[in-house]
Amino acid sequence: MRNSIPFLMALITALFLFSCSESKSEAEYYKLAYDQYNDGKYEESIKNFTSLIEEYPDGENTPNTIFMVGFIYANHLEKYDEAKKYYNMFMEKYPDHELVSSAKYELETLGKDINELDIFKNIEEEKKKEN
Repeated sequence: MRNSIPFLMALITALFLFSCSESKSEAEYYKLAYDQYNDGKYEESIKNFTSLIEEYPDGENTPNTIFMVGFIYANHLEKYDEAKKYYNMFMEKYPDHELVSSAKYELETLGKDINELDIFKNIEEEKKKEN
């Protein structure tokens, strides 16, 4: 029994250190998630963005992170209900943020084909006028 006590203490210490090393800083989560996004690893990106939101709810990058989760769901994964959830969360928590108008636009255009959007219709009309 006495011989197993040092082993158990070492095991407990190792488990504690391992569990502590799993947590990342806010900047690490943000960089990792953004790199994954840029690499087209959208599900992995969302996983790390949402971990940032959960672990750093008042963090410096949290507003952009919430917006990005909505953006990925809307524009890459076509999970519009999830996108709405995150865009609405973003606008509720940060009503004065510079991306609020973008979040509103994203909500207005969720699921629409790019050719249906007014901005592109106007461009096409301008091209026709020029020719």
